[in-house]
Order: sequence, then structure tokens, then C-alpha cells
Amino acid sequence: MIEVNLNTKIQGILGLAAIGDAMGAVTENMSFDQIRTHFGQPVTTMEKPGKTAFALGNEAGQVTDDFSQIYFLSKAILRNKGVIDRDIVVKAILDWSEVPWYFDRFAGPTTRSAVAMYKDPSLKMKPLPGAATVDYASKATNGAAMKIAPAGILNPDNLKQAIDSAITITQVTHDNSLAISGACAVAAATSASLAPHATVDEALSAGLYGAIRGETKAQVISREVAGPSVVERIQLAYNIVDGFGTKDEKLRRLSQVVGSGLHISEAVPCAFGIIALNKEDALQAVIDAVNIGYDTDTIATIVGSMVGAFIDLSDKRFISLFDTVQAANDYNLVELANSLANVVEDNEGNQR
Repeated sequence: MIEVNLNTKIQGILGLAAIGDAMGAVTENMSFDQIRTHFGQPVTTMEKPGKTAFALGNEAGQVTDDFSQIYFLSKAILRNKGVIDRDIVVKAILDWSEVPWYFDRFAGPTTRSAVAMYKDPSLKMKPLPGAATVDYASKATNGAAMKIAPAGILNPDNLKQAIDSAITITQVTHDNSLAISGACAVAAATSASLAPHATVDEALSAGLYGAIRGETKAQVISREVAGPSVVERIQLAYNIVDGFGTKDEKLRRLSQVVGSGLHISEAVPCAFGIIALNKEDALQAVIDAVNIGYDTDTIATIVGSMVGAFIDLSDKRFISLFDTVQAANDYNLVELANSLANVVEDNEGNQR
């Protein structure tokens, strides 16, 4: 058993988020039933994406926009001595957009619009012909939550600062009430998971608090957009988890009732439900997310971000997947985790 400390917990978050993205890239765009029909069973290993996936052309283990944005944000924040501010987030997103392998193939509609606006500010409020003026911030897509892990990682066991950092990151690309609520939920859960003796239940509770707090703060600092409440949808997911039926039946209901798609009010609550069904096995939570259907790479990345701190790094299943992801993307996630842990500890020391 590997000693559990801040470094290993962060390594688990980075590793499980990257694994979720790479595995979920294979099943993305398929329904819950199509995955099982096509593969004969739920996907549990690294596969090469096929014709139905946006990631067609990736090798087994290669990530998409989800984890690559976590990676770019983490690197940029390290260069900024661990400080998360608007300028460094904009710089990280623009640097990421300059990598065609990621941006041209995977960038979501909200992120794509935001990048265009930062490159040409005159596009910010440019109306469509015959339509009302709409800017990038009005889209409550799940790209806000998929990349938010650094807000929790850089603020371990500090919900207030994790939520504030999540808002800073989110407003760069998804400046609206629903996106902020969803991103704060994931950031708060990630932050809470890094407490020395944290439990999955405590991380989930912190995440729900983050969704509520983010929703409340967004009413003052952002704009309201139409769509289901992230908070209410998390409660709906819990109702399904606590209801009758087998685990597989509950997963199916999560996909069909809560939803597992592009909207923040589907992806984040679905992730909470999946985790609630897998409190004793972080890797299985990610595997279930990979097999939930629809936007599987994003939901699996979100799940990995929230429960990666609880993974047993000596688990042979995890080690195999982790090594594959590192090799396929030329990553050194151990080194990145150590660097993030060091900057956290340095900043905490400077504050004393």
C-alpha cells in the first residue's frame, strides 16, 4: 500500500481524470444500450476510438479536450506560482487552442466561441443575422466542469477558496449561473477529497454545498440562463440511487432521467449519482461513467476529478491504465502532481 499524502492524492486525481477521458472517448456518442451491444459488455480497458466517436484517430489511451485542458491549466497555474487569476486562465485556454490536435477536433461550442472572442474582442456581442445578440457566456455546457479540477487541487480542504477559484476559471469561458453552479460543485468535491482523512461521503456533501454556493454567488456576479437547476438535478440523481432496482438499472435511469449529455445540468448531476453508487471503488465509478452513454469522456473526467484522491495507487488495474495514459500522451503525471503539491505547500507556508 502506497503512503497516502497530498502528492499521492493529487496523482490519483490527475490519473483517474485522464483515464476517464481516454476510456470515455471510445464510448462517447453511444447510448447506454448501444455500448453494451457494440462491445458485448461494459468497456473496462483502453480501446481505440471507432467511427462513432469524436476521437476517431486517437490511439488507445490518448485524451481529448477534457483532460488536456486540466493539463494546460495546471501547467499555466504552476508558472504563475500557484495563483489562479483570470489572466493566467485566459492564457492557458489560448495556449491550448493553439494545439490543433485538441482544438480543431474536440473544442466544444462554448469554449470555441470564447476563444474566438479573446482572439477578436469585436466578436463578443456580434449578433447573428435575424437573431438577438447572444454571446459565448449564455451557453451552460459542461466544459466548465470538465476542466475545473485545478481549482480544487490548488485549494485542498478549502471550500471557500476552491469555489472562488472555480468561478474565476469558469467565467473565462462559461460565465453564467448554471455553469458556475456545476463547476463549483466539482471543485468543492475535489477540494474536500484532499483533506487528510476525507471520505467519499464528505466529498459529495461538499460538492452539493459547492453547487448551492455557486448558484447563489452567480446570481450576483454572473447572469442567469434558462435550464434545469444543477442542485435540483443532483437531488434527482440521489433519488434514483436511493430507489429500487439493481445497480445497472439505476445507472440506466441516471442516463435516461437525469441525462448524460452536453448540458451542465445533466453531466454534473449524473456524475454525482454515479459516485454515490460506487463509494467503495473510485475506479469502478469512472468505469461506470465511461459506460453511462452520450458524453462519456466528459462525465468520466468529472468523476475522476471528484474521486481520484481515493484511488489506491497500488491497484494493478489502475497502474496499467495510468501507465497507458502517460505513454500515449507523453505525460509525467507523477511529476505534475508533485509540482502541484509543492506549490500548494509553499503557498500555505508563506501564509503562516
